[in-house]
Amino acid sequence: GKFHGNPMHVAVGPLEKSLQSSSVSERQRNVEHKVAAIKNSVQMTEQDTKYLEDLQDEFDYRYKTIQTMDQGDKNSAMMNQEVLTLQEMLNSLDFKRKEALSKMTQIVNETDLLMNNMLTEELQDWKRRQQIACIGGPLHNGLDQLQNCFTLLAESLFQLRRQLEKLEEQSTKMTYEGDPIPVQRVHLLERVTFLIYNLFKNSFVVERQPCMPTHPQRPMVLKTLIQFTVKLRLLIKLPELNYQIKVKASIDNNRRFVLCGTHVKAMSIEESSNGSLSVEFRHLY
Repeated sequence: GKFHGNPMHVAVGPLEKSLQSSSVSERQRNVEHKVAAIKNSVQMTEQDTKYLEDLQDEFDYRYKTIQTMDQGDKNSAMMNQEVLTLQEMLNSLDFKRKEALSKMTQIVNETDLLMNNMLTEELQDWKRRQQIACIGGPLHNGLDQLQNCFTLLAESLFQLRRQLEKLEEQSTKMTYEGDPIPVQRVHLLERVTFLIYNLFKNSFVVERQPCMPTHPQRPMVLKTLIQFTVKLRLLIKLPELNYQIKVKASIDNNRRFVLCGTHVKAMSIEESSNGSLSVEFRHLY
């Protein structure tokens, strides 16, 4: 026989694959770098929040000290100097509050951008590799790297939410005209909460597609009345979530399969070999 294929495609194929793989790994490194940068930025705002707390405590102590002074002392030069010092402290407090909120806004913007672009692309790429593996392609991997990124982002967002709660406490104890916390905190908290919600929603994946125990290397090839299993995984690995997230399984009415046993199961680290939060439904027919 005559060869009908395009020799250029045959020649370039492996190179194209290599370039694609290189592009994917480069994007993965970029994602990991950006996630680490966000984590570091949140650690910095943690220090800012603590500094604000200390500065406010000192201001509060000095202000109360003035209030307890005798009337005669209140007109002294020392008293006037103390008032000037308090005004400088208040100016510094206001500047630091605005600076902290500005940094937090920047973190939220960067997280939003990362989640909606490169991280989404990485997740979609893993799902494509999983589909190819289901029809005989090479075994897919990369979930552990994705889990690390999702987990670090979740930790950062939860930490940021706690920092915003601390700022609210500080503002409740001491506020002033032009205080930026009451104006900006609510909107920032809404954005952080929305990002956490989306992160969790996207981190829920089918780690192992439905397959029969007798043919584990042939997922998606199912027979009615023959047992098959499916395994789900959460790409956010936080110990406090163990047994806290429940999954309800259901089968489309148009499908001729049956789910036996419990329909609701809690995700746990015991279901996986690497300590990730997983759940497996084993009695599907």
